[in-house]
Amino acid sequence: MPPTISIVTPCLNAAATIGRTLDSVASQSYPGIEHIVVDGGSTDGTLEILAQFPGVKVISEPDEGLSDAVNKGIALATGELVGWLNADDWYLPGALAAVAEAAEANPGAEWFTGGCPIVDGKGNKIRGGVTAYKNFLLGRYSFPLYLSQNFISCPATFIRASALEAVGPLRLDYSYSMDYDLFLRLARRGDPVILQRDLAVFAMAEGTKSMTGFDKQFSEHAEQARAHGQGHRFAVAANAVVSQMIIAAYRLLRLARRSG
Repeated sequence: MPPTISIVTPCLNAAATIGRTLDSVASQSYPGIEHIVVDGGSTDGTLEILAQFPGVKVISEPDEGLSDAVNKGIALATGELVGWLNADDWYLPGALAAVAEAAEANPGAEWFTGGCPIVDGKGNKIRGGVTAYKNFLLGRYSFPLYLSQNFISCPATFIRASALEAVGPLRLDYSYSMDYDLFLRLARRGDPVILQRDLAVFAMAEGTKSMTGFDKQFSEHAEQARAHGQGHRFAVAANAVVSQMIIAAYRLLRLARRSG
């Protein structure tokens, strides 16, 4: 029996993008999909858009941030596999069927991931070099390598519900990189199954958390590597160095854009 899949989408005032996200789930050629949207109290028309998708389960109430919203959705999920798709990202055609096939073929595996190109606010592919670099590392996955830097993309990752129950919820004290912390907990239990295809698209537009909290995100990466890197001190040290290098490079790029 093919596994059922629950998708959790946290959102707040996402009217500009959530329609595309919802469409990407609804158009998947796979039965047994449950889509749960956890809204933090939107006032921009998001709820009206959600009402156009009667198959979507919607919770709308104040929350304590992104981690809290995702935790609420996971707690309500009934699927055997759970995916976390933010309200500005989307799945590619056939993604869920491919994940389900991998899950059936690897019954002992607890999590699954694949490629995830990056786009700007208009949907144009950007940072192709970053995507190629992450795919290169993904194809050579090992736990020490993953400790050294985060190259697994959240929108393209799916986890067995039993594994999520075992490792516990997202931590509320992380503001930007709560997914890396969760994935490292999973990684200590076992390697992911890596699908040789793109599964989702990650939107990186000005004003989003990924753009506004870059420095804090990579500081959290280094902290999380230290927390989960027992027995791998060289990988942990590499994470600290790589994180600082990426922060420095980003600051230079930002400065160049301003001066240009």
